[in-house]
Formats: sequence, structure tokens, C-alpha cells
Amino acid sequence: MRASPGRERHASIARDRHRNLAGCYNLHPEYYKRHRLTEKSDVYSLGVVLFEILCGRPPLVHTAETQQILLSHWVRHCDRMGTIGEIVEPTLKKKIAAECLKKFCEIGVSCLLEDGSLRPSMKDVAGMLEFTLQLQESAEQRENVAILNGEVV
Repeated sequence: MRASPGRERHASIARDRHRNLAGCYNLHPEYYKRHRLTEKSDVYSLGVVLFEILCGRPPLVHTAETQQILLSHWVRHCDRMGTIGEIVEPTLKKKIAAECLKKFCEIGVSCLLEDGSLRPSMKDVAGMLEFTLQLQESAEQRENVAILNGEVV
């Protein structure tokens, strides 16, 4: 017995949707096991996007060294090794205050935690990012005051 045209179309749409999601390298690997997206999946994806911006690279680079192919794996590796500051895009690194960069990386890494229950909520991430912006603005104000006072920065 053949499936009705409506069922075939539905199955085709479901396959296409899964194929499209499977091409998203900012989805938490847990998705591929459970086929379920949650708020914590969104937080993981946001963590990948934060590091895409910070590193100036896409989430997947086929030509990179094995450890660096997936951005999320590379970030976690560098965090464990204490070298996360080295993966920041050089031009951007010159413009970010050290305390802001440190906090931004902490936020991003917390979003990429393997255990979704340990990741912050989206609301918490937004609050932490606002705080990080305040750190950057304060650092820039201090720098501007120092320049106005003729101090070497």
C-alpha cells in the first residue's frame, strides 16, 4: 500500500527540514541524538555566533587543522588550554578592553557547555552581555580621559 500524496509531501518536508538543520554547525550536537530543540539549544547556537564574531570566522572550516574545523570544538579546546585569547581576530582584539574580552569569552564558553542544564538562560546571557558592554564603555571613557589629560595610553 502506498502512502497518500499528503503523507509523502509531509515526509519530504520533514527530511528537507532535517537536512537544512544538519547543515547548521551552530546547533548543539545533542540535537542530532534527540531531534529536539530547546531554549538551551538556542543558547548553544548563540555561543557559536558570539565566537564567530569574536574570531572572525565561520563555524566550520573544512581546510583548517583537525582541532580547528568546528569552531565550537576549537573554542572549548583553547579554553581548556588557557589560550582562548589567541583565537580572537587581531584587529578586534586591539579594540576590546582586556576585562571586556575576558568576560565575553566566559559568556561564550558558558553557552557552549556540553551539558545543556549548565548553560545560562537566554535572559542571563543578555544580562551578562549588557554588563560586558558597560565594561567596554567604562574602559573607553577611562582611555578618553587619560588622552585628554595627556597621559600615554
